[in-house]
Amino acid sequence: MKTNVLWISISLLFSRANKVSSVKRLIQVLVFLSGSFLCLSCNAQSRTPLQVTNQNPFVRIFGLPTAESAKILQSGQETSHISIDWANNFTQGSNPTESIFIDGESTQLNIRWRYGFDLWEFGVDINYSRYSGGSLDSFIENWHDFFSLDNGGREIAQSNQLRYDYSRDGVQQLSFTENHSGFGDTRLTGAYQLQNESRFDVALRGGIKLPTGKREHFLGSDGVDLNLALVLGDDVSLQQYKASYFITAGVLWTDNGEILSVYRKNTAFYYSTGFIKDITDDWQLKLQLDGHSKLYTSNLPQLGDALQLSIGGSYRLSQDLKLDFAVVEDIITDSSSDVNFHISLYNHF
Repeated sequence: MKTNVLWISISLLFSRANKVSSVKRLIQVLVFLSGSFLCLSCNAQSRTPLQVTNQNPFVRIFGLPTAESAKILQSGQETSHISIDWANNFTQGSNPTESIFIDGESTQLNIRWRYGFDLWEFGVDINYSRYSGGSLDSFIENWHDFFSLDNGGREIAQSNQLRYDYSRDGVQQLSFTENHSGFGDTRLTGAYQLQNESRFDVALRGGIKLPTGKREHFLGSDGVDLNLALVLGDDVSLQQYKASYFITAGVLWTDNGEILSVYRKNTAFYYSTGFIKDITDDWQLKLQLDGHSKLYTSNLPQLGDALQLSIGGSYRLSQDLKLDFAVVEDIITDSSSDVNFHISLYNHF
């Protein structure tokens, strides 16, 4: 059944023959997935991080993991996430030796599965992505105009185009202008519970990213990436406020790959911290920061250190299923997407 759900979801979202708007496609997918998974019974975890990551096209090809809970699943328990990230990127920059232009939209369907065994947890992440000129440009420009915000040159660029360019020392190193879609790189994950009987839950989480996506379509880096992180969660200190927080700090080791391989940094640090508060029995508020150090030997902010803020929440659809949602904005300007709309179905069984 899960295979059918995946393919029907992909066809709804990515079919070129479908003439409905992108927003309507997104709603169709979410309604379909909700109906498909409501039949599964389980106990949802009380509080979990938003599973968002940097959607900058030059960054998302690498194995940066999403934030995950400091509580490892109990033996025999499983979880599944089905999420959609709809991101719009527009930025341009230059210095005496480099220039970059990023304009386009990406839609990514992510499926994540986890399984608990004693104090261990194992999982797999797969994704299906589409790059296109998109349809959000006019909406974002109107939003900026309404609040008297700078459009950053959007108003003079071609509307709804797809264009990723990077030049160095007067030589064009990369140019990407054609719409593409397909499966991206696959991640295998593992975790171990270091502590869960005191104030803090502490876990070690890691993973390996395998080059299963086509790098010429910007679906992967064509390299193997490894990550390892320490995750701390505290459900005790803010218990009287029905709230909790978490902190993640990790290291990512990457292959050079085939995208700007000469200008790569093979080691990067990443981190996340978040606050989760129960508003009612069914509603939660979630605030989260995610960041990482630069992945390229570049002085351009578009390829530099990144920090983004997610503002969202969670709604419990049933005892066994909940819906996460968030709007993600770049805190360090130009380092991540202008805006990313995130929505995720979380099932624990």
